[in-house]
Amino acid sequence: MKKFIHCITALLLFTIAVHAEVKLPRLVSNGMVLQRDQNVKIWGWADIGESITLTFKNKKYTTKAGSDHKWTINIEPQQAGGPFHMQINNIDLQDLLIGDVWLCSGQSNMEATMGRPNIKANYPQIIEQSNYPMIRQFLVKRDMAFNPIPDVSSDNGWVSASPQTVLSFSAVAYFFAKDLYEKYKVPIGIIHSSVGGTPAQSWVNSESLKTFPDYDKVAQKLKDTAEVARILNEHQLKSKAWYKSIKEDDLGINEKWFLTPYQDAANWQEIASLAQLTEKIKTPKYGSIWFKTELNVPEHLAGKAASLSLGIMQTQDETYLNGQKIGAINSGYTNRNYPIKPGILKAGKNSITIRLISPTNAIAFNPKNSYQLKFSDDSIPLNGTWKFKSGIETAVLPRGNGLSGHSPTAYYYAMIKPLSDYSIKGITWYQGESNTPKPEQYQALLTSLINTWREDWQQANLPFLFVQLANYSSTGIEPLHSNWALLREAQMKTLKTPHTAMAVIHDIGEKDDIHPANKLDVGKRLALAAERVAYHENLVFSGPIYKSAKIQDKQIYVSFDHIGTGLKCVGEKLNLFSISADGKEFVPAQAKIVGKQVVVWNDAITKPIAVRYAWADSPDGANLYNNEGLPASSFKSN
Repeated sequence: MKKFIHCITALLLFTIAVHAEVKLPRLVSNGMVLQRDQNVKIWGWADIGESITLTFKNKKYTTKAGSDHKWTINIEPQQAGGPFHMQINNIDLQDLLIGDVWLCSGQSNMEATMGRPNIKANYPQIIEQSNYPMIRQFLVKRDMAFNPIPDVSSDNGWVSASPQTVLSFSAVAYFFAKDLYEKYKVPIGIIHSSVGGTPAQSWVNSESLKTFPDYDKVAQKLKDTAEVARILNEHQLKSKAWYKSIKEDDLGINEKWFLTPYQDAANWQEIASLAQLTEKIKTPKYGSIWFKTELNVPEHLAGKAASLSLGIMQTQDETYLNGQKIGAINSGYTNRNYPIKPGILKAGKNSITIRLISPTNAIAFNPKNSYQLKFSDDSIPLNGTWKFKSGIETAVLPRGNGLSGHSPTAYYYAMIKPLSDYSIKGITWYQGESNTPKPEQYQALLTSLINTWREDWQQANLPFLFVQLANYSSTGIEPLHSNWALLREAQMKTLKTPHTAMAVIHDIGEKDDIHPANKLDVGKRLALAAERVAYHENLVFSGPIYKSAKIQDKQIYVSFDHIGTGLKCVGEKLNLFSISADGKEFVPAQAKIVGKQVVVWNDAITKPIAVRYAWADSPDGANLYNNEGLPASSFKSN
């Protein structure tokens, strides 16, 4: 995680800048997409009383900077089109478009880019054909603040989609924008502001947390800039000491384990595959662990150029072949494909050594990894036994800069509030995984977030579209008490808030990957929701949503909203319905579609009182849809 810009420093630099010249927010820049059919606000800062003249489409607008150095000009609603240019005093802005602007926010599944390995591998043709100059993304740089700041950070500003640039686009946001562009043929702007691993409470203001005393207490503490400075300094010292120890005290570095032959690693532990590491090491380990294996290279491949494919690792690695370092990457989302120069591989046994280093993530390997040595026309699998040994074991180092990504209000003040003067069409939100430890809080948090953001944009009916959690089970074993199901229910209940919609995706995730590769269908389902809620199309945009349950004798009749042209079972019979006689213990039940309802029963239960559907962390096999092909949300009736 990159270091965050300290608020005090940012404010100081900002103060100096506004006294030097007219300054624009980073959103107001070359290539920007302005919202059509709404008043367009253009703002910035200048010396007190300085005159500002804005020229746009042959019309002039004037104002003066106020006592707070800020100035604002409102442009009347405009029709879609472009490119245009805009002159603000001596600043010339080029290549401007007018269309629809969407704020896309959340945690890692919204943050995941088209260039992430599992996503990139899924869509090579789409990436190759992604030349859409009318689709543009403004990527908000990750930052933290606990008091209001004037502007966001961004490295590249507005960027048009092309095969080269689309790899840095949010995949969900891109597919969402692409569907809208292809339907409405107007420019689509994406303001992408997401941070992986963050909970909802870090995306709201302090006023929203008054009903959450634990969060409010932390938020109030972090309003103290001196306390924030103390935390930053303390973390800097800890971080410096941690990396100094990793460099100087690692036994593997001091003893040069990368040169140790495989057969001489006699006192190392063994595992049949790297995926078994977490089974062998029950307690999470931080610091460094060394891994070693050997492979046989036949005579005809010796000395040839090749690449060592090691898949994704959850942290930083250093990789050696026959004692020579061939690569190192510090990322949990990047495939390792290290080139091997001619002459390094030898006939017979070759030694591969990996040093994994982690200050924050427990050392582990991705279970989906495939390990092999690749040649231009051949390959050798790395399917032999691995040996491993700890180089140094340390305490976990707090993430980022010592200020937790879970800190209440952390990203609201830095990455949302400064955007709120910019007119938008609506918001898409993909988040929830980090709130599963306390699902009972989520409906109130998400509702508060929606209301707060609508107040910020001064649009009471601002469309807000969100993604329900995908199917996922970290252990592969379904718990008796499913926090993921409870959080999905909280998301479903948030639909009570007007002008919202939810994309159900528990049928397109991956049970063993919290970051599933299928982002295309997520974007499509969000786009359908947008077409209904934001563009007022008369279409089916949601799968069946639980409405009510009526008990008749031994059966429960379940009614739904959003059945479209009818309910549909994908398969021979409905799965994952369960029924209860006491509201606590649920047993599998039979279910069938009868007209516009689903009838549920279990012959052993004569007086049922409650029903559930797809109630699991990973409800694989859930197969109730509407005829339009959209899945029903999981639910419980009690």
